[in-house]
Amino acid sequence: MPLPHRTRALVLTGGRSSRFGGIHKPGVDVDGVPVLTRLHATLTDVPVDGVWIAGPLAGLADAQHDSVHQVHEHPRFAGPLAGIAAAVADMPPDPHAVILVLAGDVPYADPADLALLVRTSASTGRAAAGTDAGGRIQHLCAAWPDALLRDRLADIGDPTDTAVKRLWDGIEPMPVDVSPGSVEDFDTPDDYRRLTSGTRPPGPEGQPSQSPS
Repeated sequence: MPLPHRTRALVLTGGRSSRFGGIHKPGVDVDGVPVLTRLHATLTDVPVDGVWIAGPLAGLADAQHDSVHQVHEHPRFAGPLAGIAAAVADMPPDPHAVILVLAGDVPYADPADLALLVRTSASTGRAAAGTDAGGRIQHLCAAWPDALLRDRLADIGDPTDTAVKRLWDGIEPMPVDVSPGSVEDFDTPDDYRRLTSGTRPPGPEGQPSQSPS
């Protein structure tokens, strides 16, 4: 069902994946489909009015490249907050829009959860964030009113190497109970195996990866 307000999504794919042996996590196959392609399909089902990818498009099906806006943080590898800032700067301001802020390594995100985040943010005028099983706020499973997110980025200034949690300084988020799949990412090969019940994470083209030393 269409959401009653403009919804945009930004997905962060610009990390080094150093704990994953340097393999680009959004490009890794999960159940035979790259994580970024899976997440794009999830956003289509929400649905959203535009998708911004902050970082490489590796893992996104070629046919979908024209459907997204690609930006890069400056300088490269300046951190996720810099990626958020780059994506938001590329979006036309819209005081009626809600922006989903998502990690690019969450293969099982549920479109119903993301739609609930958007509705919660839109109805309250506050930032809404998914919570994990322990009730902890997940900063990269969140929905923000467009103007509020821009104001926080302006207050922070230079986002280079600044923790994402700085966005939430002075903000009382609306916690939203979401399914585990919407907040479970993977940082290491062990995380991947736990999350997918797999034995070894494949490389970005479906080839076996080398275990990190």
